[in-house]
Order: sequence, then structure tokens, then C-alpha cells
Amino acid sequence: MPNQSLYSAIRDHDFSETTCFLCGGDVENDLKSREHVFPKWLLHHFDLWDQPITLLNGTKLAYRQLVIPCCLVCNNEYLSNIEQEVQERFSAGAADVASMDRGRLLLWVLKIFYGLLYRELFLSIDRRDPGAGNIVGPEDMEQFQLLHFILQSCRVSMQFSIMDSDIPASLFVFDVQEPSSKKLKFDYKDDVVNRTLYLRLGKVGILAAFDMGAQTLPGKEFFSRYQGYPLHPLQFGELGANLFMKARVLNRTPKVIIGESPELISFSVLSIAGLSPNPVFGGWEAEDMAEMLMMFLGYSRELVMPVAGRNATWLENGDGSVRFISMDAPPWNTLGEAEE
Repeated sequence: MPNQSLYSAIRDHDFSETTCFLCGGDVENDLKSREHVFPKWLLHHFDLWDQPITLLNGTKLAYRQLVIPCCLVCNNEYLSNIEQEVQERFSAGAADVASMDRGRLLLWVLKIFYGLLYRELFLSIDRRDPGAGNIVGPEDMEQFQLLHFILQSCRVSMQFSIMDSDIPASLFVFDVQEPSSKKLKFDYKDDVVNRTLYLRLGKVGILAAFDMGAQTLPGKEFFSRYQGYPLHPLQFGELGANLFMKARVLNRTPKVIIGESPELISFSVLSIAGLSPNPVFGGWEAEDMAEMLMMFLGYSRELVMPVAGRNATWLENGDGSVRFISMDAPPWNTLGEAEE
């Protein structure tokens, strides 16, 4: 690969509509030099092209307008082959997506997460007041420098060494039952502060925490129980709430060592636990989880916490077995029919 050095856009605050977000090369300020944050095949498949997405400041923008500057080499050579593979595997189902090289799948979801932030660098926080600043400022991006370096592994030779994971993130794929209503087939959520992503694409559900692998081992214990089951979207939402909440109570800052040579870049993550005797993850209050479940499921507090101090669950039956929820059961089916 040419140009084996890392592009330090965030350290240098090198953000521009005429600079490739991935390599720093010069690009024209036109549609030919733009990469869609959410791939075009996805937008067309789920009829999202003209649908609005809510940004960090609460304003709405059509999905098709979420584009970032990208040079032809990065777009056509490094990103497009990942996009094509994900699209093909998505068509085959969740099992095929789950069997994909995890490093490549990580790059696909990370581009969406990082790309949204990058786009908001150029959007005014208040369109009525151009002097109010943008939704995301250059200083806000500083905490995402390591993620930008990881994203560049699609264009430079990078060797990862992570003590607690196989990739520098925690990534889980699930089978999800697909709603009949087009408006309910797609769902996206993220938590910028705690670097988590929730993505439901028809029959495929993806959860990611960009935490250098902190949730990989505990996630294998918890999430693996539900992988391979045809989850109801509500159940997948509950799993998303768990991943987001666990990221919120992470008690460590991952330690990363990066080495650069003309031939290779090494990216090493030390043990998350380190030498501290304190637990890697803290606990959480039932009230906090109730708020998270309300956000994911759209249910009232009474439904997600019917008894004070105790959260409801849609994942298991009373005997501890994995619960099956039919898509024909209300309220999901009723809601889907009402929105058609």
C-alpha cells in the first residue's frame, strides 16, 4: 500500500471539505469526492434516502445528505471492497455477517460512527445563527483520535495486538426477526460520549463498543446466550441497552501503544484490568437502566420497571430459558400496521 504513515487529522485539527477524511489527500468540493456515511445500498434497501435522521443538536437532516470528503483512492480501493462484502453478506443473513472477518466488519461500523461525527464538524449548531459554531468542534474530536487511526487500517498495513480481544473493539452480531413494516426494519442509535453503536438492519443486528475490547470477554459470556436465536427487535433493543449501560460504567481508560515503521504500524492495547484492584466495570442502578430501556424500547417507565428497583426483561422466561416473542404479537405488530 502507498503512504504507510498515519494521517493525524485530529491532532492537527486538519478538517476541511476539501480534505479526504481518511488519508488527508486533497479532494474537490463536489459530489464525486464524497462518501456516504451510511452506504447507498443500505439507504435504498430500507427506503431511507430522503428520510430524516436526528443529529446531536436535535436538528434533522436527510440520510442522503450525510456525506464526508473522501478521495477516489480511499473510496474506490479501500472502502468500497468492504462495503461490497458487507452488502453481500447482509443479503445472505446474520450468520454470514457474523462469519465475516471481524476486523473488516469493525471498519464498516466504525466508518458510520466516525463519519457521523465528522459530518457534524461542518454543520451549524443553529442554522439561524451562523456565528453559533458547529455541532461538533475540532476539540470535541480529540477523544476519537485512536478510532481514526484504527479506521486507517484499511489503507495502511497495521498489526493489532490486544490483550483482551481479537480486535480493538467489542463487536457482536445477532439474528433478529424482521418487521413487516418498512418503517420498522431499520434502527440506529449511538452514544458518542461512551462510544457505542446499535444497528438493526432487517434480520441483522450489530452491537459495537469502541472500547479497545473491554466488553469482549464479558460480552461473550452474556451475549453469546442470545446469538443464533431469532430475537424480537424488542429483545435486541434490550441487549443494546445492556451494552450501552456497561460502556457507561467502564472504570478504565485503555492504554494503547502505537509504533510506526516504513513497513508496518503496530497498534497494541494493554490489559484492560491493569494493576488496579478495582473492578473493570462498575454496577448501575435499576433507575438508570430503566431510562436506557425507555430510550431503546420506547416503553413507559411502568413497563420497564414494574416493581421499584427491578427492571423488566424480554430476554428470558421465568425458568431462565431464552424467550421467543412472535412478531405477530402486539404491541409491535399493531404499531407496525399503524405506521404503514
